[in-house]
Amino acid sequence: MNRWNFKNDYKKKVRGLKRRKEELINYISDITEHMPNPSESGLGYWHLHLPFAQSYIYSSKLPNKFRREIMQILIDRVSYLKSIKSKGQAEYRIYALVSLPNLFDSQLVVYPHNSWFDGFFERDSEEQKWLPLDKSRNLIQEWELNCPSDIQIKGFKEIISEEDYYSEGENWFIGELN
Repeated sequence: MNRWNFKNDYKKKVRGLKRRKEELINYISDITEHMPNPSESGLGYWHLHLPFAQSYIYSSKLPNKFRREIMQILIDRVSYLKSIKSKGQAEYRIYALVSLPNLFDSQLVVYPHNSWFDGFFERDSEEQKWLPLDKSRNLIQEWELNCPSDIQIKGFKEIISEEDYYSEGENWFIGELN
């Protein structure tokens, strides 16, 4: 497992992991019980961010086991949504974005069709770059996750460089990417 630096100023002991995980599973399951309609969001696509406080996920006291479980929940929901697509939703593209070390930025996404991916993975400006990660890297193996064989994975190193802000991390896209 790639050891990320999940450190911040939040040092309090993290309590209620089992309850919080169950709430996460119930919340995401309720929201995604039926296929979300991407055209109803006003953005043209549907997405769902993790329903956690940022300081909670970034806490240095949160065990990596819990972070792994969050990633697995996202992968499981992608697989579930993929399995309930109707013929009218065949063009929908479903994926999870796992952002490391900023796991708080992770989300589930449903695009209305493949054309949304045209140029999506090509980010090469001064402010934002996405560099494809080496093919030997594999989030599923590094974090010991379970992933169906019909789901694609793409990883990118993300570099954000603005006038007063700099950040590096990884974005892993897991789902229907072709």
